[in-house]
Amino acid sequence: MWTYLNGEFILKEHVKVSPFDRGFLFGDSVYEVIPAYNNKLFLFDEHLARLESSLSIINIPIPDFLKNLRPLIMELVKKNQFLNQAIYIQITRGVDPFRSHVASSSSSPTLFISSTELEINPYRENPMKKGLKVRLEEDIRWKRCDVKATTLLPNIIPFHREDGLNVDEILFYDEEKVCEGSKSNFFFVFDDLIMTPPKDQNILVGITRNYFLKRLQEEGFRVLEKEIKKDDLKEADEIWITSSTKEIQPVHQIDDNFLPEKEYEDCYWYKALMILEEELKGDS
Repeated sequence: MWTYLNGEFILKEHVKVSPFDRGFLFGDSVYEVIPAYNNKLFLFDEHLARLESSLSIINIPIPDFLKNLRPLIMELVKKNQFLNQAIYIQITRGVDPFRSHVASSSSSPTLFISSTELEINPYRENPMKKGLKVRLEEDIRWKRCDVKATTLLPNIIPFHREDGLNVDEILFYDEEKVCEGSKSNFFFVFDDLIMTPPKDQNILVGITRNYFLKRLQEEGFRVLEKEIKKDDLKEADEIWITSSTKEIQPVHQIDDNFLPEKEYEDCYWYKALMILEEELKGDS
């Protein structure tokens, strides 16, 4: 398995990062995950724009190496050979001569890229598969979730409690407002209306979220960005998650509330998945 670090392709077992890198010491870094299907990057420009936005918000100057990011990624994809891959990109503020909250003026950004095989969405192969189990958690994260930062401790804590392994995803809420998942965005269906929390509600505006918003609207579905309350979840006909590596997957249960049983052909999540599948076929 090959990786890329600061100008060099390195085998995974040999890659090393300085413990004085600010990404290691402070989580002073941002990241992106980009899917590649049939050795073609999906929504690359949108991911790059969000990466540059994250860097700008935390005042890491846009590095020159981003101009060559696509060919770097494609070379890594070629080296790792898998037909479908998930590419992880992390940029830190760089290595300091000693630990300090204030970065050294001599620090330059660190670029690390790795890729793994992207598993086929199981709901493509078996849309009758039972949906995900989700747990509600109070949102204790920082108030800049629009930055795709590597500081994800609040996102992973719920999975490392004794009961954390009994769920597939966490759905965060702030007071009574539903926000997003620990690693995904959420959509909710009420009758024939598809809804998702608005981007000003302290969520990461997912690239896949935006893709489905746009494509579903283009196909004539009723889609709305709107605040959703915890109590509304009991009235939902469908709930699904979206992310770059999970694509779109249905939810079967939130806490003790079970979603209505429906034929998958009648479900909006399945119709959305078919839109994506047709697009990927067209790109192959």
